[in-house]
This record gives sequence, C-alpha cells and structure tokens, in this order.
Amino acid sequence: MNQPLKITICDDSRLAQRQLSLAIRSWNAQITIVDNGEKALESIRSGRAELLFLDLNMPILDGYQVLQRIREQGLPTMVIVVSGDIQEKALKKVTALGALDFISKPISTETLHKVIDKLGLLQQLTKLSTEQSAANDPAISILLTQQERLQETANIAMGRAAERLSILLDTFISLSIPEVNFITNADLYMIINGTGDAGFTATISQGFVGEGISGESILIIDKSGLPHISQLLGFSSEINADLEQDILVDLAGLLSSSFLKTFFQQIGIPQINQGVPSFLDSERELEHLIKSNGMPDILTITVTYSIPSHNIFCDLLLIFTLESIEPMNQRSELFSWSL
Repeated sequence: MNQPLKITICDDSRLAQRQLSLAIRSWNAQITIVDNGEKALESIRSGRAELLFLDLNMPILDGYQVLQRIREQGLPTMVIVVSGDIQEKALKKVTALGALDFISKPISTETLHKVIDKLGLLQQLTKLSTEQSAANDPAISILLTQQERLQETANIAMGRAAERLSILLDTFISLSIPEVNFITNADLYMIINGTGDAGFTATISQGFVGEGISGESILIIDKSGLPHISQLLGFSSEINADLEQDILVDLAGLLSSSFLKTFFQQIGIPQINQGVPSFLDSERELEHLIKSNGMPDILTITVTYSIPSHNIFCDLLLIFTLESIEPMNQRSELFSWSL
C-alpha cells in the first residue's frame, strides 16, 4: 500500500471538522485537525500537511492570510479551500493566492472525490479497512453543542447571502465569524439602541416564521457608506431621502431573506414567511421589540457584512422566540448534510 498522505483539516468549526473527517475517514491518510490559520502554518512546517483543507473565516489568521503566507514563504503543501463563502470573487481570490480548488459547504463526498480525482490523488488515497478507518478518524465522536451546530449553519447561510450581495454590488464582501449567543433583554436593547445617532445608522426590522420557528431579523447599517452603495448600484452619489430608504429596505430584504432561506433549508424547513421591513427609529419601537420578546434569555445570531474599501458595514441580527429554541435544537441535531 502507498504511504499515507498527510492531511490537515483547518476549520474553527468542530461541526465542519467532523463532517470532513467523516468524508475522508476511509482514505489512506494521516489526519491532523487544527482550528485556526496559525496552527495550519505550523502543521505545514512540521510536515503534517501535504494536503491542506482550509476554511476562510477563522480567528487569528483567516484562510486568505494563510494562503498569502504559504506563497510568501514557499511552504510545501497543496491547498483545497472548503468554505461557506461561495462568492465568485472569493473563488478568484483564493485561486490567485495558490489554492488548487474550492469546495463549498456543506461538503459532499461526491464533490470531494471529483476534486481529489482531478488533482491526481485518488489512487494514492485508496480505501482502508474498517479497523484502519476507525483508528484514522479523531473527530467522529465529537459531542457538539447547540451553539456550535447553529454557528456552522449560520456560517453557510451567511455565505449564500454574501454571494447575492456580491453579485448585486459587483464587489467582494468581507465576512465575519457568526456569533451565536444567549443574551438578556437588556443586552438586546443596548445592542440596538447603542448603534449610534439615527443620522448615522439605520435599523430595519423584519419578522419571520417557518414551521414553529419564528423571530425577528434586524439589519443595522452604518449610513455613511450609503453613497458608495448608491454608486455601486449605478446611482449618483447624491441620494435623497426616498432613495436612501429604498436602498436600505432592499438591502435588508436581500440579506435577511437570503440568510434565512439557506439557514432554514439546512434544518429541514423548505419554506418561510417574512413580514414587511420596517424602520426602528424611535424609543417606543425599541421598547416594543424588547417587550414583545418576553424572554429572560434570548437566542441571537449575529453576522457582519462589510466592504472596508467603501466604508460599508452592516450587522444582521437574528432574534429567535423562546418557543423556537427547542425545535431548532432538535432540527439542528439532524441537519440535511448527507455524506
């Protein structure tokens, strides 16, 4: 049998680590798992990453920074990017930095095998026996928390929304690592009310519901970037109040609907209903949002979309009702991520 190929999986999500580990458990490989870009570089330098599966959105060093350092330092590895960020411009960017291929999350064994075959590695990665396969898989028994499952689900949904925004604005969208938290009503109030003067920020709310899971999506956007958004959309940089409102509502609808559609599909809900977007622009409306939640602890998911070069920054905040938590927990344990 050929010598095992040394493979490193680099992803900050334990769910993503588990998914990829399951997909390659029968390969003739020695697998190392790391959770940030700095550790990935260490793995390459120590000879544990002849092949590197690399996520893009990670702490310490992201995937783009890792690729840049691999190229600058001439480090010996083959890189396949595995990411929820499916923007065409992201694909071009990682290819320019030296990645050999790009696989979108959630990963499938069929796609993975096609990529490996294209790289000429399929013969080397021959099937192992059941005993060898089990010994070679350090991640299969990982017990995942609800927050970890929801974070990776949100990561993929975030990438789909960024793809649509990238197409609309014809530019690359920088993404954050999604945050899944349980916060108090007071914390929620501070997040929304503490976004700054109404002249500089806009807060747009939109309800959603689907098969017993419901809540509110809130887009918080820095309005100083609106002239740039207007230009990217083909309008003049001088925008009046009506155009400003139209842009904000369209942006909120696009990011919210794109995110929620993908998020719900991953937990087995094919259809959701969304309300009409409305501006939260008074103390009374903020108080109503907090009181209507009626929960001591609130489940929230927060993602950030930005175009730093154009001073465009916005946060998408998802707030889920108390009744939604248990069905979300049950569904997130199942997922539709078949291997």
